[in-house]
Amino acid sequence: MKNKERYTVLTQKQKVLIHTDDISEALRIREEHKQEGAYIEDRKSKEKHKKDFFR
Repeated sequence: MKNKERYTVLTQKQKVLIHTDDISEALRIREEHKQEGAYIEDRKSKEKHKKDFFR
C-alpha cells in the first residue's frame, strides 16, 4: 500500500526510515543516519532532495 506522506527518508540500501509530511523532521532523520547514506525522496519532486552518499 502506498503511503500518502510527501517525504520518505531512505538509506543507501533502500531501507525506509520514516514517512512524513514535515520536512524539518525528514532533514533531522537524514542527518542522524547520514553514515548509512540516508537521503530524502520527495513524492512531488523525485530528484530534488536526493544526494549521493559517495561522490
